Amino acid sequence: MKKPITTSALNNTELQQLMLKHRISVNELHLKTSISKNDIHGYLTGRKTIPTYLVDRIIQIGEDNDRQR
Repeated sequence: MKKPITTSALNNTELQQLMLKHRISVNELHLKTSISKNDIHGYLTGRKTIPTYLVDRIIQIGEDNDRQR
């Protein structure tokens, strides 16, 4: 049985700002999460709903990037 995917409270512009704040590119997010680039572009344009696990993963990747600098 699959877990239901919960949708995030973030909208597309807030997701864009979060990715900019943590300096995460679409390509980097694709490589680290294996989410297709088309899905990521869909989240960023607002055509697809943003799952909460994606927001959590972006924050985690951003914190890792900050530690490396």
